[in-house]
Amino acid sequence: MAFQSLYRKYRPQRFDALVGQDAVTTALRNAVREGRVGHAYLFSGPRGTGKTTSARILAKALNCLELRPDGDPCDECVNCLAVSAGTFPDLTELDAASNNGVGAVRDLVEKVHFGLSATGKRKVYVVDEVHMLSTGASNALLKTLEEPPDHVVFILATTDPHKVLPTIRSRTQHFEFTLLADDELRAHLADIAAREHVDVAPEVIDLVVRQGAGSARDALSKLDMAFAVGLDHDAASLDTERVVQAFGGTGFERRVAVLQAIVDDDAAGALMAVQDALQGGIDPRELAEEILATARDAFVMAASGGRSEYHGTAAEASHLHELARAAGLGRCTRVIESLGDAIADMRGAGAPDPRLVLEVAVVRLARHDTATDISGLLERLAVLEARVQQLSSGAPVGPVAGSAAGPSDTPSARAPMPKRPTAPVAPAASEAAPAAETAPRGPRPALGAFANRGPAAPAAPAPPVPTPSESVAPAARSGPVELDDVVVAWSATLGSLNSATRAMVAHAQPVSVQRDSAGDIVVFGVPHDQFVAVRARFKNNADEIRAELARQLGVSVRFKLEEHDFGAPGALSGAPMRSDARADDLPDDVDLDEIDDTASAPAPPDTQSLLMRELGAQVVEENPRNA
Repeated sequence: MAFQSLYRKYRPQRFDALVGQDAVTTALRNAVREGRVGHAYLFSGPRGTGKTTSARILAKALNCLELRPDGDPCDECVNCLAVSAGTFPDLTELDAASNNGVGAVRDLVEKVHFGLSATGKRKVYVVDEVHMLSTGASNALLKTLEEPPDHVVFILATTDPHKVLPTIRSRTQHFEFTLLADDELRAHLADIAAREHVDVAPEVIDLVVRQGAGSARDALSKLDMAFAVGLDHDAASLDTERVVQAFGGTGFERRVAVLQAIVDDDAAGALMAVQDALQGGIDPRELAEEILATARDAFVMAASGGRSEYHGTAAEASHLHELARAAGLGRCTRVIESLGDAIADMRGAGAPDPRLVLEVAVVRLARHDTATDISGLLERLAVLEARVQQLSSGAPVGPVAGSAAGPSDTPSARAPMPKRPTAPVAPAASEAAPAAETAPRGPRPALGAFANRGPAAPAAPAPPVPTPSESVAPAARSGPVELDDVVVAWSATLGSLNSATRAMVAHAQPVSVQRDSAGDIVVFGVPHDQFVAVRARFKNNADEIRAELARQLGVSVRFKLEEHDFGAPGALSGAPMRSDARADDLPDDVDLDEIDDTASAPAPPDTQSLLMRELGAQVVEENPRNA
């Protein structure tokens, strides 16, 4: 006898043998038993869930000569056997995917009025994939579908009911078939394996269930493949290792190793885990998709409190639940979004090396300081807020849970900073020499030319910066300034300013730290629409801002203001956001350390400063006059 696939060999022949569609089978059996069968039905649902099989069982029940009391066909009479064999003359099947023209439908409609066979009771027409019919063919079917002869029943099947004409749907009884639950599919596969006298390990059953994804037909096809790969001659059990290798994919332990390294902020470990998984021969795109699926399972388990169903063993479910609890919902969400973006970047003819895209994605996920998306920035902000609270309370400052390890996270860099007696700062802006207002316009002057237009005074050292009693002043810094330190110090500096100044300069945020032979330069990014107003406020409060920030950092730094688009990709990576801007030639930059070096710089009139000094006015916005 010729070999027959499992899904054909074990196709259900009665309603009680259909798996996972209890609502549909109950309704159809009741209709047959009570004689309330409709003239047209629409069966919809995913592939492999039993739509065509149910249509054949219904045709068998309508023509059964020995119908059971519960509405099931006997599956023994001549009509039932003929339907099972596909030779029953009163059952006509039309595949609309390949016969979707008007001619095929008109031929079917013409046969509707033909009489029944000698043993037939009902003429049944099954139209599979009915949504593939053309508009003309659908319209040709409408009238007959609405008022067919009494002995005719139409059964339409589709995987996409929304593409079926509403006028057709309105003339049918619509039954929706659903994907099988994992437990139902697992029990179904185990039963078929037992009927085939093959011992299948639970790991293989779980693997086949995941491959089937709720479709009974797909799962049975995969089980067929497992039998072909894992069964030796005269063997009664499957070789689990060979089956797992044949199905491909990455083992659970390797996928979780990548996610665990991300949660542990171990970028090197994440790269090694990816390399270990790729050595198995899997494509980087497929590996990324499998890691994404595992991250999705962890996210769902964390969001549902472990009550969601998992397509795997109890040990794997417990491991994922612990992993998700350690990561938190926010981190899980960022992993899913970043891996999804990486998978999208891997596609297309012009895509870069898929392995490189995946490696960059996992490194970004494992290090907070490389994140550029909003969720990653929020994580960094949470870490910085925790450090600010430690500073304000006077507690020893150490690595904060969830922060990425980096050069500035060493114990020496995060040690408590003792109070210092004084902090040297640059001379005040009021002591800078004034510039002549009538001088011709030249290069942009430094801000000190506008800070005070009173008579010149000899420069003198600034007095020590007072230290508030409620905070611990940092010690003088010996090493380079890191961006995270500036962000923390800037947050404390804003808190010491008056409300009006704070509301305006808060639009400026540290985006990078540059270094040259003269020292550190903190680059502040300012939104384009706020740049003019923020720059004016920085001019007026330059001494106060610089002194307080120097007290917080323990060292004086130079500043620059740049127009910055915080919504752009890589907004906080430190790169200038204007294509024509250079680190050494930015016409809109402001260097606060050059306040005292402006005696020879020509100063054009500053109308904002004049208004604020002479009239005591607060300039909100200055609009240029039209020429």
